[in-house]
Amino acid sequence: MRRPLHGGDGWRIEKVEDFSANLNPYGPPPDIAQLLSEAASSLDHYPDDSSLVLKEAAADRHGLRVENIIPGAGSSELIRLFPEVFVERGDKVLMPRPTFSEYTFGCQFMGAQMVWSELPRANGFRCDLGQLLESLDEGFKAVYLCNPNNPTGMTCPRAAITELVREAERRNVLVFLDETLLELLPNEPELSCASLVEAQENLFIIRSLTKSFAIPGLRAGYGLGSKNMISCLEHGRQTWNLGHLEQAVAARLIRDRQDHVKRAAEVLAQERDKVHANLKRLGVPSLNRPDAFFFFQDVGAIGYDSPSFREAMRGAGALVRDCASFGSPFEQYVRFCVKTPEKDALLLHAWETVLEAGQEG
Repeated sequence: MRRPLHGGDGWRIEKVEDFSANLNPYGPPPDIAQLLSEAASSLDHYPDDSSLVLKEAAADRHGLRVENIIPGAGSSELIRLFPEVFVERGDKVLMPRPTFSEYTFGCQFMGAQMVWSELPRANGFRCDLGQLLESLDEGFKAVYLCNPNNPTGMTCPRAAITELVREAERRNVLVFLDETLLELLPNEPELSCASLVEAQENLFIIRSLTKSFAIPGLRAGYGLGSKNMISCLEHGRQTWNLGHLEQAVAARLIRDRQDHVKRAAEVLAQERDKVHANLKRLGVPSLNRPDAFFFFQDVGAIGYDSPSFREAMRGAGALVRDCASFGSPFEQYVRFCVKTPEKDALLLHAWETVLEAGQEG
């Protein structure tokens, strides 16, 4: 097995703007250093193993109870925890493709048998929940969804996901739903399925502060589920999985800094439409308009594969995500996010430079 590859390594490279990681373009809230400093006064004792202060903040945020919340060292810990608790060797897991590679890695780590549901290219790789339902039977242990899907940037409506969750419950199938990128969409309230978890015993949702607050260096996230679902997961959770800094700062951000996230979501939606219109004007072929703030783009028609396009864009000052790691047939796909108007001007300039160089070549 090979560990999954990810974007977000622009910090290693000088004189380049990183569009490979889907983060809040305004960075962490301006007072993040103060929040960390205030939390640091309690580092002389063990952290609260239950992460109660984080649970209470997350429960209030979603109108749930603390019994519906499990803390995680980012969403990545919870992605691994779910199959560790529920998946046994030989269990069948239904997985859309392409989607976030950590899901598959975690399931295969536990010996799962992966069954792929290929997302239709003709529809911009939008997830066909009807197709998932047709594939689902009582022989599956779990089905995975990412909303918006990473790397394709497409969303699924809450009504369709609700239908899938209820049908899966009738067939004794668990549903893993990733909403870690949803807060950076202005229509997050109408898409989130958080309100379903108390009634749906088979549904587990993950959330993270990494993207919405741009704090990937501070590992904090949480999962949502029924009381029984969370109880099962708590039995497998690592003791002291979140330090005191993560718990205290995460709780403050969830309670008091949502305006920072909402501002970013509004700007990202505007910038997505602007970047899409400008790329269309530049003549980028096979261009899809995503629902989210990041694009999944085929660069084969302009003479590149994923690695060569990444290097060409890097030379023009903009780093994009090479999506060849998602496997065939995505060797010619890249993913890139939008940011602020000033930074997106750099992105568009880099695209124009690379396109012109390709035409000259």
